[in-house]
Amino acid sequence: MQIQEIKFSLLSIPTNPTRSSATEIAAGRSDKITTLVVRVKTKSGIEGIGFAYSLQGGGKAMLALGQEDLAPILINENALDNEKLAAKVYWRTQTIGRTGLVQQVYSAIDIALWDIKGKAANLPLHKLLGGFRESIPAYISHTGWLWMSVGQIIDLSKPYLDQGVMGLKVKVGANPQSDIERIGNLREAMGEEIWLAVDANERYDTGTALAMGNFFQDEIGVGWFEEPISCENIKGHAYLANKLDIPIAAGEMLFSREEFHNYVEKNALDIAQPDITRLGGITNTLKLIHYCESQNIPVSPHLLPELAVQIGCGLAQVTSVEYMPWFEPLFNEYPKFKAGKLVPPEGSGLGLSFSEKALQEFSAT
Repeated sequence: MQIQEIKFSLLSIPTNPTRSSATEIAAGRSDKITTLVVRVKTKSGIEGIGFAYSLQGGGKAMLALGQEDLAPILINENALDNEKLAAKVYWRTQTIGRTGLVQQVYSAIDIALWDIKGKAANLPLHKLLGGFRESIPAYISHTGWLWMSVGQIIDLSKPYLDQGVMGLKVKVGANPQSDIERIGNLREAMGEEIWLAVDANERYDTGTALAMGNFFQDEIGVGWFEEPISCENIKGHAYLANKLDIPIAAGEMLFSREEFHNYVEKNALDIAQPDITRLGGITNTLKLIHYCESQNIPVSPHLLPELAVQIGCGLAQVTSVEYMPWFEPLFNEYPKFKAGKLVPPEGSGLGLSFSEKALQEFSAT
């Protein structure tokens, strides 16, 4: 299963609905996703696909890293040897940094390698990983941006809630008073039976996060409090996890398993949220999930339902996935909801194929 060719393309995909208000866009915040897509072709004819993304630039750097530094050392290697290839990249990038953009580029490659594994075995990835379930609980998060009013959130969320999805996640962090009013009004409008999580995207300081956490747990009732403060502040996360009864969820901005280990060892999170395209692809994500299982920590991957649904249906420790369909236009297939749960697409490997029309329409190269 020798690797014959690795091809990269750079795309710019609009978020839908947009994650940014008109004011934020005017101030320079992008409403598009810089996306690196990769195709790994083997000499036996099997092709695997993968991708990684950035919300704040770096696309050209990722493209150069892939084409000039990583692809050349992987050509002619066995595509099934994901551990060997990961180690090869690890040592190749010793002096240029092993996390950040480097990790994202290799994540895209590793995802394609697992797609090849599934196709070679003629199995969907979730069956290859263990086949724990056929569908998995999912919550929606693309209907709760900061710029959205309570009415807009409810209108956009209703079609999914009517299908029986587990609930929704909304953004907070604009300022404490507006957050209190907005989330209070949302809870009142939706009722107490709807599962609701809040995500501050690191916008609070520790003192504010504690005050808001007490409000969320005492007055609102939330499933978890996500990224309340800066991800670098592990001590602060541990403090909040100790002081609050609601679960602290974190991990989307962590680029290595070692960073997760630091959080766990310091009791700084209750729910692990790895981003598959930042952690090193499926290989490292699986290792993290097994580690979390040994520590009795549930896992709910960040974004990427097209990937997370496969891992979540394969492994028991993944308790839910986040439904943010940003990349749906990129694929000819996509996970579907059935009885409120997310079902992987049919087909071997990831069960996905790139839309050639989308590759042309969103091309940024």
